Amino acid sequence: MEAYLIIDIGTGNARVAVTDRGGNVLSVAREDVHYEKDIHYPDSIYFDADELWEQILRLAGRALSEVPGVRVVAFTATSQREGIVLLGRNGESLIGLPNIDHRGRQWEGVLTDKQRVYLLTGRYPTSLFSALKLVGVREGRPAVWERVAGFLSISDWVQYKLSGVRGYEHSQASETLLYDVAGKRWSPELCALFGLDTSLLPGLVSSGTVLGSLLPGLTAAFAAAAGAVVVVGGADTQLAIEGTPLFVYSAELIRRGLPSTFSENSPAFRSLIGFPSASFPVSSCCLSVSVRFGKRSSQPGL
Repeated sequence: MEAYLIIDIGTGNARVAVTDRGGNVLSVAREDVHYEKDIHYPDSIYFDADELWEQILRLAGRALSEVPGVRVVAFTATSQREGIVLLGRNGESLIGLPNIDHRGRQWEGVLTDKQRVYLLTGRYPTSLFSALKLVGVREGRPAVWERVAGFLSISDWVQYKLSGVRGYEHSQASETLLYDVAGKRWSPELCALFGLDTSLLPGLVSSGTVLGSLLPGLTAAFAAAAGAVVVVGGADTQLAIEGTPLFVYSAELIRRGLPSTFSENSPAFRSLIGFPSASFPVSSCCLSVSVRFGKRSSQPGL
């Protein structure tokens, strides 16, 4: 039987699910994500990205063992918003920074034009967002920063590990403070405000498109069929909304899901109301990325 494999890295736990081509969940394996306190900052935690990848492989093995005989034809990933993985010059994973990492908090005050950031991103700049995590690494751990050549959201990093192709999905990019949400593009102006080089930014990719083929060395570990592909997922919140069966395109529904940093009075919000797509920065939470391949699962907890 052909199947899909979905990887979900949340704030609290990592999950791997196997679904059939109709989106029905066949099996799920989950474990807590392991974090370490970073002693270089007063309020900071991180994860070992290589350890997380080994955890993903282990969970995939468990989930697949429950449905013997399936051949996975497509893979995708979703994850917590704002969390990132820093990459070195050779593509190696340097450090993982979850959404609840606040290493950039003491540098929030150095921004000269917070209103401009808000107008372009729809988010008031705080250490929750990826740009200030990067600033925190640059200012607080210069030896690590010297090795940084780029970064990816956690779900985009998972897809990079699967395919060898780097790309930053739009809904995840909207959580970085470096993305112009109305223009749907990276913003050199925002990068300049944070003192970050645009060379750190990979190309943008759209949710639901094929990123690339599964790396040949992973075929056995993931019980993959010949020609298996990696499909771009996105942020857990936005994909949850995409998976909601009765989605009403209204300001009221969007407002109910918005984070406190996003106001319906902002130009960024107003520019989104007319978009007939869930690939924009709104909030909710769950693993329903399987809707990209089929119908939404009714299994509790997904």
